[in-house]
Amino acid sequence: MNPGKARLWAGISCVGTLVTVAVAMLFHDSAHALFAETPSGGPADFIAFLTFFASVALLLLPFDLIGGIWIPVSSEKQTPMPGVWLRRWVRSVGIQVIFYSITFFFYLQIGRGLGASGLIVVFAMIQIALIAGQELIWRTMAAQTAGVAGHGAIQFVPHFDPRFAGGITGIPGFESIVIPADWRTRLNPSNLDLLIERRIAARDSGGRSRGILWAMLWNIISFSVAILLSGGTIVSVADLVTTFLWFLLLSFVGLLLLPALNRQSVFALDHRVAAHVSKIELQEAIREIDELTEQDPTRSASAESIFQPIPCPERRLLSLAKEGPEDVIAWNVARTALYLSWAFGGPLARAVHCNVGRPELWAMLPSD
Repeated sequence: MNPGKARLWAGISCVGTLVTVAVAMLFHDSAHALFAETPSGGPADFIAFLTFFASVALLLLPFDLIGGIWIPVSSEKQTPMPGVWLRRWVRSVGIQVIFYSITFFFYLQIGRGLGASGLIVVFAMIQIALIAGQELIWRTMAAQTAGVAGHGAIQFVPHFDPRFAGGITGIPGFESIVIPADWRTRLNPSNLDLLIERRIAARDSGGRSRGILWAMLWNIISFSVAILLSGGTIVSVADLVTTFLWFLLLSFVGLLLLPALNRQSVFALDHRVAAHVSKIELQEAIREIDELTEQDPTRSASAESIFQPIPCPERRLLSLAKEGPEDVIAWNVARTALYLSWAFGGPLARAVHCNVGRPELWAMLPSD
């Protein structure tokens, strides 16, 4: 089994486990059995959230070991040292557990004082803060120093994981285009230039900004519905954990729906770039980058339609051979929504196949 397909099955198993556990806990109303139903003291609330998110991390640990150790060692070109991987995992999980526990503690105080409307406003504000601080969060989790500045807002950053692909970070209007530093030597120079030009096009077309807005909107709707399904009021740890479980299930629905919009934007951005460069050069760049990040080039159209927000090179090349739209509706929306779900515990943000077991990708998921 090639590494791309192995990662896909690891992600399916991990997401499936979380969804199954969430359904079982909701069916048995486990949150109210495990946690206090009535308001309690501040320290007790925080410890309850810390315990809950540490338990979630332990539930995901077997899948992290598969995605971070077993698959790279068995089938990838660059394999991690277990001790080094464990240190990065502990660092990243620790940051996430503390961040989630603190935010949930404040959600609880806001829910008791301002009700559901206050929670939704704060949730939206945290998503904006996550966009603004994405690069800083990634550097903190990956223990990376500042990169080498390129022309304009382009940064070439050091990294450990061979699947790290960079992306675009920052509030619209103040973006940085992040490129893995070793791609300057591992990619054909003309293909690297095309990649940079493509990300500039994603930014300047408004596709990235619309991707953020669509992702935020999906998460806000999911969060609001989760509160309603939980009873509409948040006054205890149990209420908030129940809301988290509903949000997890609604985030799973997003995993099924948002990739279609994501794929449309990939095709449209390819056509937009192809209008200004050689199609042959763009096709070569698409193939080389896909090989560099060890994707699954043989995935079926049906599997891609469910699990993959980025189309495989074959379908991207077929799309380029025909006339197509150049309007980028919502670039990278599927994985942006996952990252922004950190605003309420990020239940699936590190369970999907593209980053399960790979801490360096949790705050900056792979993009096209």
